[in-house]
Amino acid sequence: MARKSKHKNARKALKRKMSTPSKQALSLPPQQTSPDIKISEAILNISAPLRAQYREPHRMEAIITIAAMAWNISLFPEEEQAHVQGMLLESLPKHLGGEDVAVLLSTIDTLMARKNLLYPNVREYILKHTLSLSNNTVTLTVSTAPVPEKIQRRCP
Repeated sequence: MARKSKHKNARKALKRKMSTPSKQALSLPPQQTSPDIKISEAILNISAPLRAQYREPHRMEAIITIAAMAWNISLFPEEEQAHVQGMLLESLPKHLGGEDVAVLLSTIDTLMARKNLLYPNVREYILKHTLSLSNNTVTLTVSTAPVPEKIQRRCP
């Protein structure tokens, strides 16, 4: 599936390259739906300040997981984001204290702000991710799906 997506993106890039500038300006949508960047690189980029501070493998895994969650939450409309974070909090282990929860929420907010600042028009939902750490090298692989410009949570 990744190969098929890669070929599709390459065809789209070639079409854009071959079109005239005026034609290209008219044909591009206002929101970027098929990113020219790798989402894995974007996740590593938005999480870079935390990864520089915490180098232990178990912390790196947690940082990347939180960054992926923050990325996905940022795709919801602002008025829905607090509710989505609330759903996340309900699934946390009960033994976490208030300070732990506050730090988690603050970290999610910071990562969401970095995503919105650095990649405001990228609308790809992260379905899953795999992190590999070897000899101080971080390798991240993600599976994504495009997201419509406006999404809403499901109402029970």
